[in-house]
Amino acid sequence: MRRPTWVTTAIWVAAVALAVSVGAAVAAGIPGYTGKEGAAPSTFGNVKAKAGVRCKIGLQNPLAANESLQYMQKGAVAQAKALGCKIITLDDALSVDKQVSNMQQLLAQKVNAIIFYPLDPKAVNPVLAQAKKQGVPVVAEDAGFGNPAAKGIPGVSAGVWQARDIQAFLQVKALAKAKPGAKVGLIGIGAPVPALKYLTSRQAFYAKKAGLTVVGVQDNATDDVTGGQKAGNALVQRFPAMNAVIGYNDPSAIGAVIAARSVGRKLTVVGLNGTSDGLAAVRDGRLAATVRSESVSIGRELVRGAYLLTSKQKLPAAVVVVRPNLVTKANVDKLPSWDAQLKTIK
Repeated sequence: MRRPTWVTTAIWVAAVALAVSVGAAVAAGIPGYTGKEGAAPSTFGNVKAKAGVRCKIGLQNPLAANESLQYMQKGAVAQAKALGCKIITLDDALSVDKQVSNMQQLLAQKVNAIIFYPLDPKAVNPVLAQAKKQGVPVVAEDAGFGNPAAKGIPGVSAGVWQARDIQAFLQVKALAKAKPGAKVGLIGIGAPVPALKYLTSRQAFYAKKAGLTVVGVQDNATDDVTGGQKAGNALVQRFPAMNAVIGYNDPSAIGAVIAARSVGRKLTVVGLNGTSDGLAAVRDGRLAATVRSESVSIGRELVRGAYLLTSKQKLPAAVVVVRPNLVTKANVDKLPSWDAQLKTIK
């Protein structure tokens, strides 16, 4: 394919930006959803660099091996660059102990703000208190859930949510359409991450409302396809009548498909996150749908919140909720990719 000229490139970037904004507008009014996340703002706004602001942000990625979190980090790095900030990235590797030590390391490096995803809120309370004492604001991803207006974790100044309630709603909506009256197994995360445990509970809530029967829950201990296959195999063995699965991520969903096929069973499966493997599985029919977390936008908003706090500007809201998008065969190649979204951050 011929390389585009700077003119066509500019037009293409503008078109992607428009598609991103249109997608966000559509997601903001999700048909049938009446939960509290739908009323929350989805952005801190178009934040501009402020003259004379010293900005060094520490970003703790909860699991850098995870593709959706890689794009969250890329979005954060791109927004930090656009605002003239230095950003230090560390991998918490889904370890509570490492999360605490990484935060201590960032404080020792005298960052102006910290971004993190709480794996165990109680464990980080002492270091959050230390950050507050040093005057370092903390912005958290998924530090709360349920009600964006509720009081959050002490020591967290602002939050960005992945919209776990909306995610669960969309997953169940897709499954109910693909397999009405399904007997469904849920695959959750093995680690005790509060936001993801909440997600599983909301999947069960919306499944009941949609006339589906949740037969059981099995955790993925390793957060990958292999762990999903093991969880799926356990569900298949325990529940012969089960004909569907909802996963907390795409690898879990794909693993469940593999487990079912290995014993001659066919399941209707819905994933979450919209990673490359999940999108490929929607295209080829292994997954009925996935719900794409807008990871680039989440990273962008985390840095915007951190910059507003660092530069002593007023936050338009304490919590923003970045809406996800339901992905099916009908639209899998129509949504702007995460890479395309990165190009719009300037």
